Amino acid sequence: MRPVVYLHVGAAKSGTTFLQNVLWHNRERLRSHGVLYPGDDDAAHVRAAFDLRETFFRGASDPLVPGAWPDLVSRARAWPGTTLISQELFAPALRPHVARALDDLGFADVHVIFTVRDMARQIPAHWQEDIKNRFTTSFADFTAALRRPDRNTVKVARLFWGLQDPIDVLGRWAENLPPENVHLVTLPRPSAPRDLLWKRFCRVVGVPPESCDLAAPFANPSLGLPETQILRRLNASLDEATVDWHFYNDEIKHHLAQDVLGRRTGSPRIQLPAEDHAWAAEQAAETIHRLREAGYDIVGDLEELRPSPPGDDAGRHPDDPDWAGIADAADDTIGALLRRIADSEAELAGLPAGIGTRKADQIELLHADAKLLRERIDRLCEDTVPLVKRAARTLSERHPMAARLRETYWRLQSGPRDSVPAAEETNTR
Repeated sequence: MRPVVYLHVGAAKSGTTFLQNVLWHNRERLRSHGVLYPGDDDAAHVRAAFDLRETFFRGASDPLVPGAWPDLVSRARAWPGTTLISQELFAPALRPHVARALDDLGFADVHVIFTVRDMARQIPAHWQEDIKNRFTTSFADFTAALRRPDRNTVKVARLFWGLQDPIDVLGRWAENLPPENVHLVTLPRPSAPRDLLWKRFCRVVGVPPESCDLAAPFANPSLGLPETQILRRLNASLDEATVDWHFYNDEIKHHLAQDVLGRRTGSPRIQLPAEDHAWAAEQAAETIHRLREAGYDIVGDLEELRPSPPGDDAGRHPDDPDWAGIADAADDTIGALLRRIADSEAELAGLPAGIGTRKADQIELLHADAKLLRERIDRLCEDTVPLVKRAARTLSERHPMAARLRETYWRLQSGPRDSVPAAEETNTR
C-alpha cells in the first residue's frame, strides 16, 4: 500500500494549537499506532510552511527555514505508515506552492484537513491575533475591510480570507485531489465536551482518541477586550526601527501578550458587534451551501458554521475603551516587564566581562528612547488609578524601559474608536 500523508492546513484560531500540542506531546504514542508526526522540535512545521511559501515576517529571517519543507518530506518518504503534518500557515499557500507540495508528496496518498468554526467567533479571534502580531487596525476598520467587494486589495482582509475562508483555501489545496481526500472538520459549539474536536480529528486520521493524553498540551486562549486594547495602543507606540521583529516576537508577543496578558482571567471577551451579525450569517449560509456542493468529507456538522444569534450580553464595541480593565491590565503589564528587566540585568551582571555587549547596547538604546517618553507619561499618571500611578512613577525612575509602557497609558487618552494605520507584516501566527 502507498503511504498516506495528511496535511492539516488550518484554519488559524480553530483549535489548531490545541491539536498540534496533543500531537507533539504524544508523538511516541502515535508512532506505536503507525502515525509519524515529524520534526525535531515543535516549530518544525511552522518553518516548513514558511519554506514552502518562500516567505517570512518582513524585515526578519530564520536560518532554519530554508530546507525545512524538504526535511519533512524526506521523513514522510522514509516512514512506511501514515505521516501527519499540521500548521495553519500552510493555508495561504499560492497555487504554485500547493503544486510543489503535492508534487513533492507524489509518493503518497495525500489528504488535506481543514478545521473551521463560525465567523462570529472567528472574526474577533483573528483580529486580536493580528494585534498580537503588531497590527494596529481598529476593529471597525478590520470588519469594514472584510466586507469590501475588493477585499483582496486590503492587506488585513487578504490575510484573513487567505487563512480563514474554507472555500478559498480548499479551492487551492483541494483543486487536484479527489473530494474524498478532503476533510473539513467543524469546530464544536462552546458548550460541547472539550475533547470532541480531538475525537473528530482522530476519526479523520484513523487514530484511537483514547490512545493520546490530552492533559499536557496547553491552550491558546484569545486575549480579553482590555488586554487587546492596551496591546494595540502599545503597538502604535513601538518604532520598528528600534524594536525589530525578533525583539517584538520574543518580548511583546510571546512574553507580554501570551505569557502575561493571555493568562489574565475575568476580562470581558471580544464579541462580534450585533450590527455585523447579519452579514456574518449571510456569509455562513453561502459557505455552507458551497461546501455541501463540493462533496468533501464533512466531520461534524456544517450547521455549526452558522453563527448563533446575538444575545443580550453583547457587551461593548471592541473599539470602545474599557478604561477600568485597561488600567488593571496595564498594572500587570508594567509589573511583568519590570520583572523581565530585572531578570535581564541580573543575567548581564553575572556574565564575564566582554560577554553580553549586544544586550547591553539594546538596553542603552531603550534608555535613550525612553527619555522623551517619560516626559509625556507624567501627565497621564495624574489621571490614572492611585496604585498604577505610584508604581509607574517610582519604578520608572529605576527602570527607564518602563516608560515605553507608560506611553501606552498616554495614548489611551486619545478617545474611543480611534483608527491607526495597520502595521506591515507578512503573516500571522
